[in-house]
Amino acid sequence: MAIAQRQGIHRVLEPIKTPSEDSAPARREGGESRADQVVAYLRDHIAAHRLRPGSRLPSESVIGASLGISRPIVREAMRTLAATGLIEMAVGKRATVSPLDGATLRNVIENAVLIGQADVGHVMEMRRGIEIAMVAVAAERCTPETAAALEAIVAEMAGKLDDVVAYTTLDMRLHLTLAEAADNPLYLMLVEAFRQIFQTSMMIGIERWAETPELNRVQQLHEEIVAAVVAGDPAAASTAMAQHFDNAIRVMFATTAQAPGGDGPTSGA
Repeated sequence: MAIAQRQGIHRVLEPIKTPSEDSAPARREGGESRADQVVAYLRDHIAAHRLRPGSRLPSESVIGASLGISRPIVREAMRTLAATGLIEMAVGKRATVSPLDGATLRNVIENAVLIGQADVGHVMEMRRGIEIAMVAVAAERCTPETAAALEAIVAEMAGKLDDVVAYTTLDMRLHLTLAEAADNPLYLMLVEAFRQIFQTSMMIGIERWAETPELNRVQQLHEEIVAAVVAGDPAAASTAMAQHFDNAIRVMFATTAQAPGGDGPTSGA
């Protein structure tokens, strides 16, 4: 067979590429893939059009035609954004902007603890800084309705000190309500993101504190925090929260018995 004929056969056997795939390089300068281009396009589209949760995004075919990129790559990019919580996808429907919550942050934090990149001590240290600032803001912005909710929760907690699970559940609700009182959605997202590790640390702390004769100190600190927030006293609220966390961290990570005459440990963050 002639060389020209063999070359002709090879050309016939080569896969056919669509113009859109030929025209768009696999990666742009700087290593950005075609999927990265779609992600950037969608983020820019959301910002430019000021889209809000529930707003519909352009269809996959429209995005692909605009960028000269195939639909499978567009779909891959949209799945990437869906994994971050920014958009929501459903079969047979256009993707929409999704309301954000603490789920994505929670995954990052819990995965960091899972693989040993961080530990519960790091989490508690971060919580301490966040919540000290948070209650100061809550004291300035707390509404009468939220104040009543806080007082109701802490009053119910007083009767559950002998029930670790019930007390921990109420403790978590108290911290979430304090975040709501701050009237800043990011505080609520952060507290929500730490929920599982929060509850685990709370349970450990309450169980350890229950072994001491001063279990009521846990409740006293919660009541001091709420009283300061309801009174509109940011400094007192921050001081009470700092004491709350310092005592909780001390009892959670104590490896030796309390020294004679020392302050009793406190827990239940």
